Amino acid sequence: MLGSTFYHQTIRKYVAAFGTIFNDINVERKNSAGAVLERIKVPLAYGPRQKWILALQETTTDRRVVQTRLPRMGFALTGTTYDSVRKLNTIGRNFNANTSSTGSVMTQYNPVPYNFDFELFILVNNAEDGTQILEQILPYFTPEFTVTINTIPDMGIKTDVPIVLNSATQSDEYEGELATRRTIIWTLSFLLKGMIYPDIKSGTVIKTIEVNFRIPGSQDTDVSDLEINYIILESSKDALRTSDYILLESGNYEKLLDESSSQDVGDATVKSRYTVVPSPTTAQADSDYGFSETFEFFEDSKHFDPNAGVDYTDSDA
Repeated sequence: MLGSTFYHQTIRKYVAAFGTIFNDINVERKNSAGAVLERIKVPLAYGPRQKWILALQETTTDRRVVQTRLPRMGFALTGTTYDSVRKLNTIGRNFNANTSSTGSVMTQYNPVPYNFDFELFILVNNAEDGTQILEQILPYFTPEFTVTINTIPDMGIKTDVPIVLNSATQSDEYEGELATRRTIIWTLSFLLKGMIYPDIKSGTVIKTIEVNFRIPGSQDTDVSDLEINYIILESSKDALRTSDYILLESGNYEKLLDESSSQDVGDATVKSRYTVVPSPTTAQADSDYGFSETFEFFEDSKHFDPNAGVDYTDSDA
């Protein structure tokens, strides 16, 4: 199960998409007349909250750390949990054309739902800057904001991902003397409802479906006391095995026979054939195509050789 190595960068895309939402927020400083004196683009970076608090406190020349300018924002992925409510059918699959090989198609099982916890930190040195940034964020989350992510380009999968705002809390880091720098930190908690995708596999393309309808030969004496309806399948191995019967509700049996079996099937000739092929026949998996259906009826019943893939009559045998 864990032998194949693959990486779709799905979580990386979720982190990038989350950060992109908040990378164009500005703070304006105005005078008493309402004129804009200064317009500051709030920088955004990935990292835990403790990193930014330490950067604010550390100003020694020995560490060669310059005091961080406020306002600024940071965000981090803090955890992930399985979401059973959004679970899909485990054996369901997605298909897409394999552009590198015309005779195959790419397949991928349904993704697994996971919730990703994010935190956004807003660091300011006055309450006005904090509320100004907050008001540029809150109106868009009601309580969720949906973004479209090109999650699996090879499969042509683009996903609408909801991001839910759960809470917003404030803390004031001001302590000590009046000369100490004040820092107000807003912490916004989000939940991103994402999917994790399994590896992509390659499968063959079926371009022709052929069904033969036959008239069966003599009935099997093992069940001569029952009315038998015959079904001839190419997958059956032994015409005489009782496991090759299907018991109907009426008490009758459906008998399953193999085309290569010498018992009964030797007299079961092909009377009609139903064939389905794509239209046009040169269509690929990602082409716009339909289906062409053909019904054939044979006055002189035919036999079909599954090994050679050809028809023949009794006179040809």
